[in-house]
Amino acid sequence: MPVVEYETRDHIAYITLNRPDALNALNRELSQALASAWHRYNADPDAWVAILTANGRSFCAGADLKDRAGPTDEPPQGPTLSLGHGIDVFKPIVVGIHGHCLAAGIDLVLPCDIRVAAEDASFGMTMTRWGVIASTGASQLPRSIPWALAMEMLLTGERVDAAEAYRIGLVNRVVPREELLEACEQYAHRILRNSPAAVRLTKEAAIRGRDAATMAESLKVGFSLARLMRTTPDATEGPRAFAEKRDPVWSPVEIPDIH
Repeated sequence: MPVVEYETRDHIAYITLNRPDALNALNRELSQALASAWHRYNADPDAWVAILTANGRSFCAGADLKDRAGPTDEPPQGPTLSLGHGIDVFKPIVVGIHGHCLAAGIDLVLPCDIRVAAEDASFGMTMTRWGVIASTGASQLPRSIPWALAMEMLLTGERVDAAEAYRIGLVNRVVPREELLEACEQYAHRILRNSPAAVRLTKEAAIRGRDAATMAESLKVGFSLARLMRTTPDATEGPRAFAEKRDPVWSPVEIPDIH
């Protein structure tokens, strides 16, 4: 049985963590399988939006500490989508979270664009309780929520429930557990109304612009991506559909990297 399930339907890539007996704790096998799934999503021109969810009682209980057998062992490869791990995902990602979302589980969630939590979800940066530095979380959590709230989670290791996660801006929406996938699909279908090329390049502009050293560099990246957008079929189809008062018919395209 695969530890990560991958299925594409109607331009949506469904990526599902499937290590339920271990609460989807991240070990080497799961991290590598998830990395392969993101590469597959990146390479598929027919997959325009991804939905990340998990089987079992929890989304992800963190890193599998049994996978860190001793102090001299190499830790498992980081599970994040980008930021030093060689997997830049500029296509949109919606994530549905239920049960425990702890430590490395939050590392999985933070790079996702739209985050939906079930009412039973709980979130905690618990690494320091077990002698592990929250390296990815320490870098990314303060970018997602206010500094003081991020530091409270990072330094205390205490958990917050779904309602608090929504209040502090960690998730976009909280829904009953049985409505989690449906809520994720609603976001996906709203995104699918738009040009996949424009959506992908808009996300890239946001990420590269955020990481640019100056506002001038951020704008330069945006202008470069706007020029690239003008070379796509969607750049012609959108205005034409508007003028003809019809729904646009978008094209699956592979966007080259600007660098």
